Amino acid sequence: MNPDRPTSFAARSLARLDRLQWAAVVAIGVALGGGAGGAGFFLGEAPAWAIFWLALFAGIYWLGYTATPVFDERRPDVSPPRPRRVCDGELLMVDLPGGDFRMGSPASDDLARDDEKPQHQVTLAPFRMAVTPVTAELYREVMGQASTGDDPPVARLPATGVSWLDAVEFCNRLSVRAGYRPCYSRGLLGGWRCDWRADGYRLPTEAEWEYACRAGSTSRFCFGDDPAVLDAYAWYEGNAKGAAQPVATRRANAWGLYDMHGNVWEWCWDWYGSYSSRPARSPRGPIRWKFWAGTRVLRGGSFVNQPASLFVYPPALLRSADRFDGAPEYGHGHFGFRCVRVPPQHVDRSTH
Repeated sequence: MNPDRPTSFAARSLARLDRLQWAAVVAIGVALGGGAGGAGFFLGEAPAWAIFWLALFAGIYWLGYTATPVFDERRPDVSPPRPRRVCDGELLMVDLPGGDFRMGSPASDDLARDDEKPQHQVTLAPFRMAVTPVTAELYREVMGQASTGDDPPVARLPATGVSWLDAVEFCNRLSVRAGYRPCYSRGLLGGWRCDWRADGYRLPTEAEWEYACRAGSTSRFCFGDDPAVLDAYAWYEGNAKGAAQPVATRRANAWGLYDMHGNVWEWCWDWYGSYSSRPARSPRGPIRWKFWAGTRVLRGGSFVNQPASLFVYPPALLRSADRFDGAPEYGHGHFGFRCVRVPPQHVDRSTH
């Protein structure tokens, strides 16, 4: 049972009251008790204090029973635990639980674009995600050169100007440094393929990214629907002054992940394409046979509004379901990425 939840009938009744209801209860209880006590005193039928307190508590109990609940009676007894943080090689990560969620935007959302629909059910296996985007400092250590937008790299700034191809190469090199089996390799036609059974670092799938960003929420942003709250969670056009900002300097979402809204657009594994309305299990995006054509998905928004969307309300670009895409060989100044990997207990070691 949840130790914070009242269990007795009387306790549940009293727990229903908010501050205004408590004020009303006390006022009515005092009035009823005072009237009854005064009558008892003058009529001599019962001790004044006994009738007073009896009427007072009766009023509190009755109003507590009929008041609108402050908490949801249907709330499960056990709240889901906050994901566990782990030091994984050179990255601080969180172990995210697998589960179901609604991916994309509902038809009723007037800020949603067509490529976010239809909203559909997705089931994901557990995975581990980095708490922040890859920093410029770590990028230079691993790759032996600064990312395009950071020369020299500044500690705690996200790596920027990174192409999808650069991000994939970084994941492989970081995996080798950590003693893991790299996920990515070249296919026969020159395109990259992913070994999903490997224990190395990789880019998140688009579904994994949105699931992690939402952190259990169903609203436009991880914190709700009000864009006025964005300043607390995101670096974006409204507060970043046109430049990337140090990671983890705004609030984290409910699962302890920073910069999921804003700062830099983050590359995902998936080729960009339309959604299906059918439920999906661990989707990895559309299959493309022409590896030299097409664009890859980016998520999260950035410190600047991209030129192609100058007429889009800027906060709309930072919504959990918003999508963007780019050619994998190009790394613009507001493109970055973060790493994920399979938790150790879920790694398939049959081919090691």
